[in-house]
Amino acid sequence: MKLVKKFLAVCFLLFGIPLSAVIILELLSPKTPAKEKENYVTALTIFTIPSTIVGGWLSWSLVQQNRKEKALLIESEQKRLQLALLELIEQNSGRVTVLQLAKNAEISTQLAKQYLDDKAKELNAAFEVNEEGNVLYHFS
Repeated sequence: MKLVKKFLAVCFLLFGIPLSAVIILELLSPKTPAKEKENYVTALTIFTIPSTIVGGWLSWSLVQQNRKEKALLIESEQKRLQLALLELIEQNSGRVTVLQLAKNAEISTQLAKQYLDDKAKELNAAFEVNEEGNVLYHFS
């Protein structure tokens, strides 16, 4: 459906914009006879302007659809990370390392650290350093 929408948007815009420009140039030309100007105005209002509007509307709806899809992906990723963190908190009596979260959520350690730092601030977690030198986030 998206591909069809993209194709139609391109077709309408490629038809409407260039022809509108040509017609407007002809309308502005002092050499164009009055009768032809009437025909150009008719063509502009019946064909090219509606085509451009439809193409623009299709393009805009595709942009909006992409934004919604990205927002849903981000939301689902946040839920997945939160679930992984809550499982680790429950399994490890509130102690979580960056490596544990990265492994369980299948994300990079950098993203896991950033996520844990944010959640630690939000939930007032304490920090501990274990014997290997790893930072433990302690959620109560």
